Amino acid sequence: MTLKKATMTAAIAVIVGAIVYDSIYIIHETQQGVLTHFGKISPPVRQPGLHLKWPRPISRIYKVDRRIHTLTDIPHELITDDQKSVRVDGYLLWRTVDPILFVEAIRTGKNAVERLQDLYLSSSGIVVSNKSLDAFIGLGLEHEDLNEASREIHARIAPIARESYGIEVIEAGIVEYTLPTENRPSVIQRMIAERARIAARYRSEGEERALRIEALAINEHEKLLADAHAEATAILGKAEAEAMAVLGKAYRQDPGFYSFIRALDSYDLIIDRNTTLMLPADNELFKYLNSRSTPR
Repeated sequence: MTLKKATMTAAIAVIVGAIVYDSIYIIHETQQGVLTHFGKISPPVRQPGLHLKWPRPISRIYKVDRRIHTLTDIPHELITDDQKSVRVDGYLLWRTVDPILFVEAIRTGKNAVERLQDLYLSSSGIVVSNKSLDAFIGLGLEHEDLNEASREIHARIAPIARESYGIEVIEAGIVEYTLPTENRPSVIQRMIAERARIAARYRSEGEERALRIEALAINEHEKLLADAHAEATAILGKAEAEAMAVLGKAYRQDPGFYSFIRALDSYDLIIDRNTTLMLPADNELFKYLNSRSTPR
């Protein structure tokens, strides 16, 4: 074999090897494939495995990653509804759910990132521009919930990404927000003033509640005392009635002895060691001092 024939044979072998190599492709487990013939998409979507195709430029395979991707580091400065500047950094979680539409619209993952960044910037700009700066820096009860802003951004991005690019935006939101350097001193002073106002409000509400609790306690105290006094009066009245009934019964049984006991009680009340009484002989008290009048 001459050198010329050997060279030609080697060239043909290389060409055939290149054609065979370009005609075989592998789709991995994390991918789906979209095949094109002369630039036109040829369904269906190729699933993981070993496949054959025509060599380029007749056919070309686009491998689409179907895993969830995170898009972060999207800082940008926006203008709020009250014409204040705020720097917002956001994020996106996304994956491809329609590979054919994805390849037809944007072809590659790099293009997908660029389109999603543009969608996030425009959507967050609309959401933020409809809110005041206090929605981002407020400290009080009227502080805007940033989760609501994140939901609004996601609601704007998701339908467009799905219908136009075959991409499902799983989640979108705001990572952080900061103020431009030149605006920070005035905003910080306003935040301090707002905090002081809220603290005064809480103190006022606390004092008002304390007064209500104190008034309620005093009212309950007075009520308990009144109920206790009424109950004590009722018990005392009942006891006195029972005592009078007993005394009445005893008097009816022996009136003379009853009169004698009452006289002794009277002596005990008005007479002690230093007492001198001047009584007439017919006085009721003097009667029982005479031993002949003592009941037996």
